[in-house]
Amino acid sequence: MTKGPERNGSIRRILRPQNLEAADRLSREIGIPHALGRVLAARGVTDVDAGRRHLDPAGGDLYDPFEMAGVAEAVERLAETAQHGGRVVVFGDYDCDGVGAVAILTTVLRRLGADPRPFIPHRLNDGYGLRQETLERAVSEHEPEGIVTVDCGITALEPIEVAVRRGLYVIVTDHHLPAAELPGGGILVDPKLPGCRYPFKELCGAGIAWKLAEALLMRDGARMGIGGPERGAWMASLSKIVALATIADMVPLTGENRTLTSRGLAGLADPRSPGLAALLRRASIPIWRAPTPAEVAFRIAPRLNAAGRVDHAYASLELLTTSDRGRADELAAQLEATNTERRALQERVVKSVRQRLAAAFDPARDALIVEAGTPEEGWHRGVLGIAASKIAAEFRRPVLLLSREGETVSGSGRSWGTTPLHERLAPVAGRWATSFGGHSRALGLSVPAASWEAFREEARNAFHAGRDDEEWTLEIEIDTALAPREADLPLARSLGGLEPHGIGNPRPVFLLRGLSWDGRGRPVGESGIRFAFGSGELRIEAVGWSLGSLPRAERSGTFDVIAHLADDRFTGGASLTVLGLERAE
Repeated sequence: MTKGPERNGSIRRILRPQNLEAADRLSREIGIPHALGRVLAARGVTDVDAGRRHLDPAGGDLYDPFEMAGVAEAVERLAETAQHGGRVVVFGDYDCDGVGAVAILTTVLRRLGADPRPFIPHRLNDGYGLRQETLERAVSEHEPEGIVTVDCGITALEPIEVAVRRGLYVIVTDHHLPAAELPGGGILVDPKLPGCRYPFKELCGAGIAWKLAEALLMRDGARMGIGGPERGAWMASLSKIVALATIADMVPLTGENRTLTSRGLAGLADPRSPGLAALLRRASIPIWRAPTPAEVAFRIAPRLNAAGRVDHAYASLELLTTSDRGRADELAAQLEATNTERRALQERVVKSVRQRLAAAFDPARDALIVEAGTPEEGWHRGVLGIAASKIAAEFRRPVLLLSREGETVSGSGRSWGTTPLHERLAPVAGRWATSFGGHSRALGLSVPAASWEAFREEARNAFHAGRDDEEWTLEIEIDTALAPREADLPLARSLGGLEPHGIGNPRPVFLLRGLSWDGRGRPVGESGIRFAFGSGELRIEAVGWSLGSLPRAERSGTFDVIAHLADDRFTGGASLTVLGLERAE
């Protein structure tokens, strides 16, 4: 397989199971190109009605929020607070999902008459989640009658117990997996709770806040003139924030997530909110069209996340909730500057790690990359996670990056491939770490500085012992083989019905056999090339973002091609984005 430069690992292509009978039926009865029918059938959508629903995600049905365990009880408590103007702290996380969840719930509670007080911990000073110290500060500063957590809290046993003993009510809304022991005394809202019958389990924190807000307006909205159509307009407006949070938090874009994201992205073509409009302008996204998931992931979400990474997330929260255009522009400019600083901090860490690994990394030996630096060397804790992701993708290994600060070494880890990062590191962390949490793809931890070298050595040994190079093989799932004549504009446009794409709903991947290329093309970007394949009399426009660095002799010949197909705004027609080339036999 000819492809862009790779440091380690390999690519394995897998053709999804084909169901031509279902594809025939879908194509005929829905009136779609046969290739799109094959994609749907390969992804398990074989029923005609299900196919129609899948191709209209914004029109999908949403589940009754009261089906989620704890929602009815939470709504009664919050409605009672709102009706007498009571004060409640909305305690959230500092990332895009947590900030979005705080924005959604405080907006609705305020409209219903409550006095909601947002509280977001400082990443570096407070750490993640509902901790005893941050809870005490939130209660001391705001003197609420209750606390609602969003995007956190399901494992905060002791802080919740203490709050309840002090006479506060506590409502936990979270989307993370609960531990074996659940918090006592509070109202728990999490679709992953044992016994919860809510049909969709993969909402992000902002998605759950949106469902709770919907339930609140269903229960109490009419009292404030928000009933029927008005409630629908409110929820449509708030779905714009859910769309950003869902994509940023990398939860599966399936089920309700896909419906909410489709509606929210469509709404962002007319943002109305001064903050969202200013944010889109700063991200160079025209406000007359819906942003794509890729634009959200790489241009919008990083700006919202930057504040919480570098300093405090309140600027992002204020941007999402302000109604003042001038203030929105100021905040968007502030986030732009913070994001620029974040990129510089991130690149400083990445450069430092690359320099170390240039001399020390041995792919035959190393199954884990684990490095630590100091703030004086530019190792800012707020960017270690995204720096670890970049190093993991470059070296195709799981990565731990930590910062030495005083008597503690703290940081983040990111996995690569299918390596179960949390599970494999847990026995080592159990012996050395003072804090440790996360999941198979990402984690955070702290280790006493005195134990750092011992921890590092044991972690490396544990991953070496559990090494399985198959975990690092990049798998490309091919939806269907495509005849060259099928790669046309009608198919490219019809594929838009499969959007929005993301985790759990990737862009369709096609295999086209026997395409010829004379090696010529126009350079684009750093190492890309725009060119055309040939197949008989057909000419198929294409772009390969890493193919321009190949010698022309390697680009000339007849190839089997793995690619995406899209309606290309640059060419005005259908175009392939090449993912891989293999010389045809």
